[in-house]
Amino acid sequence: MADVSLSTDQNVLNKMDIGGRVILEVTCPNGQSAQVQSTLIGFKKGQYVFLEYPIAPPLEFNKIYLEGAEVTFRAITNTTHRDVIAFRTQIHSVIYRPMEMICLHTPSSISMRQIRTHQRLETKFSCNLAVGSHNLTGIMTDFSAGGCAISLPAKLNPSNLLNQEVSVAIELGGVSSITVSGIIKNIDPKEKVHRGFPGKAAFIFIKK
Repeated sequence: MADVSLSTDQNVLNKMDIGGRVILEVTCPNGQSAQVQSTLIGFKKGQYVFLEYPIAPPLEFNKIYLEGAEVTFRAITNTTHRDVIAFRTQIHSVIYRPMEMICLHTPSSISMRQIRTHQRLETKFSCNLAVGSHNLTGIMTDFSAGGCAISLPAKLNPSNLLNQEVSVAIELGGVSSITVSGIIKNIDPKEKVHRGFPGKAAFIFIKK
C-alpha cells in the first residue's frame, strides 16, 4: 500500500513543477461535479494557487467554475519518487486578463502519497522500442529498478500501445546495447517537452 503523509507546511507546494499537469475535480454548490486537466501557473504561498483555464473543456465545464466551488487538486511532484500531491480547497475566482486563469485558495492541509517505491535516475539514452508490429525510436529520460520514462514521437497514437508488451533496446554509446522488456502502463496524451525532449512521455513497467 502506498504511504500517505499529511502536512500543513505550505512549502510542500514547492515540490510541484510550474507548467506541470494538474487534475481538478470540481463540485459546485448545485451538486454538479466534473473532472478536468489543467496546468499549474504558480502560487503565492499561504494565499493562492493559479491554474490555466482549460482550453477546450467538455461542455459541462463551461459554467462549472464558480466562486466558492469545492475543488480536489492532484498533481505529480518533482521529487525523486514522483509522489502525488493532493488537497481540497475552494475556487477563489476566475481571472480573465491578461489570460483566463482559475485562482484557488491555498489549502490548510496537503497530502502526499508515494506511488513509486524505486528512486528514478535522470538519463539521456537513445533507445529503440519493439511493440507488436511497431518499431519506435525515442529518448529514455529516466530509469529505475521498477520502470522508465521514454519520450516518443508526438504523432504517436497512445490508445494503440497502452498495456502492450514492449522490448526496449537502450543505446549506451561505444558498448553493446542493453535490452529490457516490460509493459507500457501510461502515455501522456499531450505533446510537450519531457525533461528537455519534445514528444509524448511513455511510462513503462519493467518485468523482472
